[in-house]
Amino acid sequence: MKKLLLLLCATLLGATALFAADTTPSFPGGEAAMKDFIKANLKYPEMSKQMGIEGVVNLQIDVKPDGSIGSIKILRMIDPDLEQEAIRLVKTMPAWTPASRDGNPIESTATLAIPFTLE
Repeated sequence: MKKLLLLLCATLLGATALFAADTTPSFPGGEAAMKDFIKANLKYPEMSKQMGIEGVVNLQIDVKPDGSIGSIKILRMIDPDLEQEAIRLVKTMPAWTPASRDGNPIESTATLAIPFTLE
């Protein structure tokens, strides 16, 4: 029981640390730069395109203190091919500006919406 309580306390403290950041993580250049990056680097999966599948893949990413992307979690599923492309795209992103607390970079999470729209 003591181990469970210690684990629960450690988990709660860790979660609190994530929310106590002074700044949030951000894509270099801001949201406009991220939209440009997505537009330039997104490769619409051919099968999804042929089937007319559109939508927004919502992701949660961990941004490490060095700005690199850690784990990637799909929050809203649409189509397996679109999800795989969204993950591939995020993995090619440049290092983010990490969140900070007291002037020091910390690990944090960010949510992204990757739109897939047919023309």
